[in-house]
Amino acid sequence: MNRKTLGILAGLTAVLLGSGVALLAHREHQQSEQPGTTLFPDLVSSLDAVSEIRMSKGDGSRTTLKKENGGWTVVERQYPADPARVRELLLGLTGMKLIEAKTSDPANYARLGVEAPDSATAGSTLVEVVAGARTWPLIVGRGAEGRSMYVRRPADKASALVEPTVSVDPDQKRWVDRQLTDIRGDTVHDISVTPASGPAYLLARAKRGETDLALSPIPKGRTPASHMAINGQADALSAFNFDDVRAAPATAPASVDRATYRTFDGQVFEFTGHKESDKAFVAVTVSRDPALAAQFPEAAAEKPAADAKPAPLPAPVPAPAAAKPADHSVERLAARTKGLEYEVPLYKYESIFKPLEDLLEKKPEPPAKAAKPVKPGK
Repeated sequence: MNRKTLGILAGLTAVLLGSGVALLAHREHQQSEQPGTTLFPDLVSSLDAVSEIRMSKGDGSRTTLKKENGGWTVVERQYPADPARVRELLLGLTGMKLIEAKTSDPANYARLGVEAPDSATAGSTLVEVVAGARTWPLIVGRGAEGRSMYVRRPADKASALVEPTVSVDPDQKRWVDRQLTDIRGDTVHDISVTPASGPAYLLARAKRGETDLALSPIPKGRTPASHMAINGQADALSAFNFDDVRAAPATAPASVDRATYRTFDGQVFEFTGHKESDKAFVAVTVSRDPALAAQFPEAAAEKPAADAKPAPLPAPVPAPAAAKPADHSVERLAARTKGLEYEVPLYKYESIFKPLEDLLEKKPEPPAKAAKPVKPGK
């Protein structure tokens, strides 16, 4: 076999090898486009290594979520992110499956909202998941019927219909952890309120377990409102979610409402609030009062009698896994709230800084003046 023949054979071998590789890649690509296949199969194994998620639109709106010290932060706000929403997004992306392939014509991308997010009018959102040196990008478009939506990987021409849908709104305030406190009303020992205008007052319970708060001082000739109306003020710290957060203004408002909530276990929440047009803002200082907690120790659980036979235990019933409650300890809140003020719903603001008049029975209406008799002939 001469050198020329060997060269021809080597060339044919290279062509066949290249064709085989191309055919294998084509088959793998076809398999990856089959209905039911996972869009990012290699993201699942890297889920624990994900350190950053970026969401952006062509109009300039952007949110960056970054994992730091085991928790997630909204970088642009420098505020903790809602861990449940971040987890939901990551699980949605890792579990995203192809329903069917869609248009590969760039002229039709906008109809599905999967055009490149490089203009203010683009309806698409670019999501980038980062783990180590690897990034998984995805252009997210319009929602379809049910739990499906249109997407396109930037490197691909073909778009796709996938499920489940994921929320990728780059509005930063949608990603912050918006729960400030979740304190039960029956754990509140006292509430002192000093409105910007009107008299100050105090609501207090003498001991743990008391249902009703007592109002003082009570203006002469007035009667406190119903216990339901008064006790409701203690519930203001329950499920206390805010709308947005911002740095506290350099110059304090000229007129502010003040309220301090103290719990039996020594947690102290000092609120200052003010309104701007139709919005309400509060700043909060959180601390711990050990002396207060020492006054009201929790009752120790009663021990069973030595000769008492324990009741038979019922068969265990498996319970669904519950989400871990948010850690809103005093120390964590104190660090979180420093130098910030929160935009809160107006109803929540009013429930914290109620004027004294709202806690009193309405004054009786003065008797109507008798009409003067009309003289005959007039």
